[in-house]
Amino acid sequence: MALKIRKLAMPQAKYSIKCPYMMTPEYVVIHNTANDASAENEIKYMQSNDAQTSFHFAVDDKEAVQGVETWRNAWHAGDGGNGPGNRKGIAIEICYSKSGGSRFTKAEENGAELAAKLLNDFGWDISHIKKHQDFSGKYCPHRTLDLGWDRFVKMVETKRKELLGIKTNEKTGRIMLNGYTIERADNFAVKYWDKSKKKGTAESYINGGFFANYKENNVNFTMPVGNLVADIEILSLPVEARKYVKKNVIGTKYRCAIADNVSTDFKGSAVTTFVVMWNGSVYVKELVAPPAECRYAISGIPVIRDGKDVSYNSFVKPQGWDASPFYATSRNFIGLKDGVIYIVSGTSKTENFVAKSEAFNALRTFGFEQLISLDGGGSYYHKYKGKADLVWTDRQVNNLVVYS
Repeated sequence: MALKIRKLAMPQAKYSIKCPYMMTPEYVVIHNTANDASAENEIKYMQSNDAQTSFHFAVDDKEAVQGVETWRNAWHAGDGGNGPGNRKGIAIEICYSKSGGSRFTKAEENGAELAAKLLNDFGWDISHIKKHQDFSGKYCPHRTLDLGWDRFVKMVETKRKELLGIKTNEKTGRIMLNGYTIERADNFAVKYWDKSKKKGTAESYINGGFFANYKENNVNFTMPVGNLVADIEILSLPVEARKYVKKNVIGTKYRCAIADNVSTDFKGSAVTTFVVMWNGSVYVKELVAPPAECRYAISGIPVIRDGKDVSYNSFVKPQGWDASPFYATSRNFIGLKDGVIYIVSGTSKTENFVAKSEAFNALRTFGFEQLISLDGGGSYYHKYKGKADLVWTDRQVNNLVVYS
């Protein structure tokens, strides 16, 4: 049964004492009441007295009661008039912490569910859950800390995923979120490999686009657009393609910059590029050429940048992307979170999935810092543990993003 949440409005006459400032929240801050009153009584007492102390929610074993709007500050974190806890934190007081027992256990579980709901409502990941102690040093939430803070955070994350409908396959590690599959890419590589999708040999890979179609002597082949640094066996490419790429091959590495593209779509533009350095660091940046000291680089359409949605008209379109990659179709993404690379695969519902924020809205709650779309249109291909899924057309696999 979902947690019941109800409001007891703060009297406006008390705003100047209890919640004087407008607030754009950034955290959920957990407290224990050190009392044995119900959530309703905690809120009513807080609103009725003239002390500054205030908080947004109290939660007991039966319900959560809200006493301050989340867009107003409250005085709860002990870090002063301009402290981030008091000025940017949504306070949750967990009831019955004085005596503990079964009532507190249930209240704490309800507090975890409320915290999880707030994280999801604001599009935050688990890093936005804080304890009172983080801001003032006070040993609070005292009983929750006694029982183990990491235990409580795990409870919040489990409930956050349940509320989002995130399902994890324990055998494969694949995560399902709003119709998208998310999986870690611990063994990440980019290979330039121009062959039919039906001839794929790698155990785990996706078709990485973006490439342009060419034809000479009745032979179809593809050429990179954007930036690309990839492993290559040049003799594996069609003869007709080799003359175009040979000048950019050094040993077993292919290095292609915007200026090297046969296609003119991106000439003079800095294109969003996913970069893996030789030292293992990973980042996403707008580039006209891949950096000299990178191991892999691949360009794509930005979906999430620095944890935020992107503007199609002011950010994506000026890079040179035309309408062709935006059709409603199955597609692949590469994401970055806490230095870890993830492969995301799924089917978009809208024709311009970036302009309508579709992928951002579906995936932001996973906590991606960066996410770029790699596959353009009908050339989708995704293979994992030897099994291909969501294959659409029999076009070429332009390059492979290999992972495991």
